[in-house]
Amino acid sequence: MKRSKLAVVAGVLAGMILATAAFAFVYVYYLVGRLDYDILKDPINIEKDLSHLDVPDNMKEGMKIPVLQDKEIINILIIGSDSRDSASHGRSDAMMLLTINNKTKSLHLTSLMRAIYVSIPDDPDPAYKKNYSANYMLNAAHTWGGPRLLLKTIQRNFRVEVNRYMATDFSGFQKAIDTVGGVTIELTAAEARHLNGQGLGPFQAGSQLLNGKSALAYSRIRKLDSDFKRMERQRKVILSLFNKMKSSNPANLAVLAEALLPNVKTNMPKSEILGLVANVGTYSSYSFDQLMLPLETYKAMRTIRRMEMYDIDWATNIKALHAFMES
Repeated sequence: MKRSKLAVVAGVLAGMILATAAFAFVYVYYLVGRLDYDILKDPINIEKDLSHLDVPDNMKEGMKIPVLQDKEIINILIIGSDSRDSASHGRSDAMMLLTINNKTKSLHLTSLMRAIYVSIPDDPDPAYKKNYSANYMLNAAHTWGGPRLLLKTIQRNFRVEVNRYMATDFSGFQKAIDTVGGVTIELTAAEARHLNGQGLGPFQAGSQLLNGKSALAYSRIRKLDSDFKRMERQRKVILSLFNKMKSSNPANLAVLAEALLPNVKTNMPKSEILGLVANVGTYSSYSFDQLMLPLETYKAMRTIRRMEMYDIDWATNIKALHAFMES
């Protein structure tokens, strides 16, 4: 009799566990389904021979370096676009490579300066063919061909395998930050004054809790100093949000996902997204570090076609990027 009761209890518990697991799977699948999927017909293949390109010598030296390919390293391009018109790609206001290194159990975030002088593949959207220029600044690739052409451009110039992207207009990040209760950022006195002048705050120098609107305004500050400092601010916001997410409970993470995912566009298949979601617990224990390119910062600035661009030492920057991703 006791055994039959135990069997019944065990059966009920097993049923509850299976039902919970099934519900969790269905809910996660529902959340992933809220993403805006962009099925690219272009596989973003690695170019085999670049010797025919008419590019400066420093670019040629960089292109001699083999593309970094490793099954244990996953690269995803994070794009922050200022596009407010669904008919245009808009400028890529922020470009970051998220690297998941499963060998070293680390996450790497690399910010790419939008005005780096690059070689852009001759494959713009038909509507932008007349605007296309073979050698121009990096964010022009997104304007002329969206994520597809930007992926190709980054792969060609930075010598890394990357054919997946996630893009947002940052309104999603604003909602996500509000969902986790804000992000803590160390403000300078000048940054605090700038935000206060926009009717935000009141803030002061030091560690401050920023809501979504204030964090977005903070990440867009450029007039105080430079594009490089703005890139640093963007990384600080993302890192603070990541740390908040790590300490959030599953219920809050679910609310956060519901707020963020509808504002994210990606070409990653659902199976890959589900794989990343399944490993969230593992990734939360990975180390997290950052890099900003170009290494030369202002020393690489040149006036090209009456525009300020960064004509960089490609070989040095590529080797540093590869070492960073492999660390």
